Amino acid sequence: MPNGPLHGMTIGVTAERLASEQAELLQKRGARVLLGPALRVFSYEQDEVLKATTADVVDRPPDFLLASTGFGMRTWLAAAESWGMREALVGALGQARVANRGAKAASANTAAGLTEWWRAPHERLDELIGRVLAEPLAGRRVVLQLHGVGDPDAVARLAGAGAEVIQVDAYRLSLPADPIPAQDLIRAACADQLAAITFVIAPAIHNLFVLAREIGFHSELREALNDRVVTACVGPVCAEGAIQEGVLHPLVPSRARLVPMIHALTDHLVEARSV
Repeated sequence: MPNGPLHGMTIGVTAERLASEQAELLQKRGARVLLGPALRVFSYEQDEVLKATTADVVDRPPDFLLASTGFGMRTWLAAAESWGMREALVGALGQARVANRGAKAASANTAAGLTEWWRAPHERLDELIGRVLAEPLAGRRVVLQLHGVGDPDAVARLAGAGAEVIQVDAYRLSLPADPIPAQDLIRAACADQLAAITFVIAPAIHNLFVLAREIGFHSELREALNDRVVTACVGPVCAEGAIQEGVLHPLVPSRARLVPMIHALTDHLVEARSV
């Protein structure tokens, strides 16, 4: 669409798993897309840490399950199935009070046969932590399903209340195997060649700054994202990652989903161009 609302603009996309879907949405609006995956997802079939954690949960069912993401829960259950443990895992988790961070986690757990006990009204992990802390936790087991990045503060708060915390990271994230595309994206942002960069998960933001530091563009990237390049985050959890890296005003849609993020970004860029 040469005459789309984003014609003449280049948008950087840092996602790996949703990159093609994002690119299509942006290109339909006339934008040029620069792909720079900032993370890599490990294969759960080879994840011995997750396998051992799953066996432990099966052997000693938890009292609470704090589910951060639907993708993470589905991935964990798929991994358990590959190890012949899915039925046992669902049975163990079915004994827990299930607290979901948002609709996607709730949907994944409901599909698996897990009954929701509580849901965070604003889809924030700290809301889950606060709700569970209102319960007596001494000697209780709490499974904390992570969204690709550790949360030592959440673990410390739960452990401080006497809980045994089992951290489950079903899609451990790391730096991309090939950092060149992401580093090219960083250079483009710092050279005023991008109108925006999109992020769908907080670790992608942290990784982008790690890669920027490696090539000496750490400060320049932060300056660009605070001045000339819009930082579009899929939701408030993702935006927290941007804020932690010193990005002052990330753009966040009213609903934490990919399509609303693209709509919000389009509206923002069109309005900015018309000023």
